[in-house]
Amino acid sequence: MIADVIQFNEFLDSTIDPKNLDEDFITSRQVELEDISKHSDAAYLPLVALSYAKLLELTVLLTGKCADNCQIVEFGDLVVNPRHMDVCILNTRLVQEDYGVTDCVPLWFKRQVRARIGSHYAEDLGRMVVDPALLVQFLDEGLLLRTEKKERHGRLSDQFRYCVSDDPQSAFSAYVEEGKQNTHNPGKVLGCGRARTVCHHVASWLADSTVLNIVKGALKTDLVAILRGVMSTDYLNEIDKKFEKAFSSMNYVSMARKNFVNFPYDDDVNISEWAEINNALCHFNLDGYAVIQSELDKILSSPYYRSHLLDVSLYNAPLSQGSSSPQVVRSIM
Repeated sequence: MIADVIQFNEFLDSTIDPKNLDEDFITSRQVELEDISKHSDAAYLPLVALSYAKLLELTVLLTGKCADNCQIVEFGDLVVNPRHMDVCILNTRLVQEDYGVTDCVPLWFKRQVRARIGSHYAEDLGRMVVDPALLVQFLDEGLLLRTEKKERHGRLSDQFRYCVSDDPQSAFSAYVEEGKQNTHNPGKVLGCGRARTVCHHVASWLADSTVLNIVKGALKTDLVAILRGVMSTDYLNEIDKKFEKAFSSMNYVSMARKNFVNFPYDDDVNISEWAEINNALCHFNLDGYAVIQSELDKILSSPYYRSHLLDVSLYNAPLSQGSSSPQVVRSIM
């Protein structure tokens, strides 16, 4: 309801601390807004969309800060590294023996998922982007042994080293022993077994026996996807330019740090270079955030006000969330 949206924005405004802003803060607010969206009528979509845009503006601000300070890991987490990604471990033996698949089991599995869930299927750089709940049927059928959350900053080969063994006997014994411990629940052996196999290279096993599924994308990717078709094209283009600026700043600072460890704050940096440095860095602020809040205030004071930051098609949306609602309404609410 509208009261929840207002309360959300008031809390957001009162708790922002640009100096201590981090990914966790924005993610927590996104979770809260998602819950509000699910219980809001489509008539309030402009308010919800602009609230999401405020989170996107905070993501831009934080990305620029990370770029200017060469915080590579934090920067990557915000723009490209998914917040939650599952590794789907496939039952390759069953697929090969019962379905006659002799080559590229992961590709075959993704085709099966696409065929069954249709428009709910998506991919990003070869990784599935599918609601985990839609994969339960493949667990029940034994095509999928289990899923395991990927360690966000760890190597897959390190995380799944336990799944392979150089010793056929030890691998077999470990699998049998685990099966004995779960004999009271045969389904558990299939669904939660370690899928241990004999392989000298973890990377080969990962390529032949697993599929990656993005459950929750990076903040930038996620928020832009939510707002595409809801915010105006001009607004989203400006956001894209800011992220491009952040990428440029990150590259500029990282290259300079080959010569100056604490660039641009190193004492050895010549003062004459600061004009170029300031031009290269982002120096983002909360001006964009304030513009969004101003548009929110105008809508709240005048329900018939049409914000130029929102896509014009948004105002043609039905006032309910029924089956006739356009895709943009269903995707954000």
